[in-house]
This record gives sequence, structure tokens and C-alpha cells, in this order.
Amino acid sequence: MVRQIITKVNDIQGTLHVDRYLTNFSESFIQAPSNFITPVATTNMPVQNASDLYVKYPRGYFWRDLAEVRPLGGRPPQVGYKVESATYKAEEWALEHTIDDRQRANTDAPIRLDENATNLLTQIQLIRQDRIWATKFWTTGVWSNDVVLPVKWDAANSTPIQDIDEWKEVMAQNTAMMPNTFIMGANVKKTLRNHADVIDRIKYTQTGVAEESLLARLFGVENVRTARSVYNTAQEGGNDVFRHIIDPDSAWLGYIAPSGGLDTPTAIARWAWTGLIPGAMNQYGGVMTRGRDDRAYTDWFHNRTAFDMTVVSADLGIFFSDVVGALSN
Repeated sequence: MVRQIITKVNDIQGTLHVDRYLTNFSESFIQAPSNFITPVATTNMPVQNASDLYVKYPRGYFWRDLAEVRPLGGRPPQVGYKVESATYKAEEWALEHTIDDRQRANTDAPIRLDENATNLLTQIQLIRQDRIWATKFWTTGVWSNDVVLPVKWDAANSTPIQDIDEWKEVMAQNTAMMPNTFIMGANVKKTLRNHADVIDRIKYTQTGVAEESLLARLFGVENVRTARSVYNTAQEGGNDVFRHIIDPDSAWLGYIAPSGGLDTPTAIARWAWTGLIPGAMNQYGGVMTRGRDDRAYTDWFHNRTAFDMTVVSADLGIFFSDVVGALSN
């Protein structure tokens, strides 16, 4: 009899509440913009056409010591320079997401269909751009200097600060430009953060922890960033496989001009085809547009971006391949 009463009470409790979505909590893994490297590791240059030439002046002509004392009645020595050119070719990348009226009418809070559409399309575009950047620039054979360190930075006798200083001077001697950007893979950041030489030099700072801002001061490089963007290599329907887009064991040092213009040296340019897609390109994440397909009773969302990324000066980049890994070899 007692058991029957308890069962009836439980049955009544079950009818008093129907499980619904919480309106003050949800989980969504949206990568922070700072995870992505393309915005900080390219000079954004708006262009009107899909392809064009741009002028390059070989610096050797401007750096020779050719001035002479002019003799009486004589002409000064004549000098000149050479004009070269390079090109870009922008491509358009686009995505679409749709929301049917039935989905809108049948969706409960806190699911935000419009915000989710924007996040979905923007994240995919950011991943696409970082993957292009990694394929083109985070590799050997692209830059004038490919560095294989004799002692990797996770070895006890390594000297990362000295190594960076030495290669900064190599670039300065060849280009008269000092590097202003240092990109490191996730494992490189972890190694430098715990490196004895680095810790010793920052131990009296307020935090005593080698985060990007302190490493920037320590290396004398304005922009220091850790490449943390990841992507899913699995096809839809398969088991997720997440990987770093940027090889976590390598690093890149170079000069990236803050903005493009005449007589501007830079390692990498991103030619943004604003003649096709006006706007600020949503901080490199593409331009969002939306509209209505009345015949399909559906709202559509588009994310479009059009660009090319090219090496402008191979002498303004230095690639450090596999700078960690000594302890696992």
C-alpha cells in the first residue's frame, strides 16, 4: 500500500514540470578572433579589381654608394633604377545558411537562429583564411631564410632570446627593416613560457608569467601572437578530429606593415577585392548579407569575402621550422 502511494506521488510530480531549454545558459564553442593569425600577419590592401599588377623597386639600386665629387665643367655620374612588377589574383569565397519559417515558428529560447547563422558562417570563413595562410606562408621554401636551429628551444642549453636577436639583425642588415611580428605555434608558446632564460628575465615583473605582451617586450618585437586556431578535419557524419591549423612546433618572424600604400614594404599582403564586396570584411571574417526567399518561405544568410594573399617581400620573413621537440626525439 505504501509503495502504491509513493508511485502515485511520483507520477503526479512528473506531470508538474515539462523539461525545456534553459534560457540563461547554453554551450557553444566559438573561437575567439585572437585565435586567428591572418588579421595580424598580413597587410590588408583594398583593391578594385580581381587581378592587377603592382610595382616593385629592387632596393639594390637605391642602396649603392655611387656619389662622386663633380669635376669643374663635368657632369655628375648618372644613376638609375629598375622597375619590376608582381601580381595578385583574388578569388571569392562564399557560404549560405537558411532558416525556414517552420524552424522559426517551432524554435524555443534560448536558440538564436540569426546569431547562430552569423557565428557559423563567420567561423568557417576565418578557418578558411587561416588555412590558406598556413599553406602559403607557414612552410619552408617560401622565405629567404629558413631556419633550422642547432639547439631546439625545449633543450636545456637553448638560447631563444639570443636566436631571435641574431635573426632580427640578419633581416635588418638585408632590408633595413626590423621585424615587428612574431607568430608562434602553441607548443612554442608553451616552451617559451616555461623556458629558464625567459623566466629569469621576467621574474621581477608584475605577473612573472611570459604571456604575449611580456614576450613582445623581451624580444623587442611589437606584435607577438600565438597561433591557436583549430579546425575539424572530419567530414560531416564522421567522428570529429580537431587539429591546429598552424603547426604548433614552428614559428615565424617578419615585418608586416600596419597598412598598405605607395612605397610600403611588407612580408605578406592580403589583397581585399572591395570592388566586388565593399566593406571592412568583418575583420577578415567576411561580409554578412541576408535576404528573403518568399517562394521557399525561407530567410537566407550569405557570408562573402574575396581576396588573395601573396608574399610581397621574401626577405621580410623568417620561418623557424620545428623549433621544439628536442625532448621527444
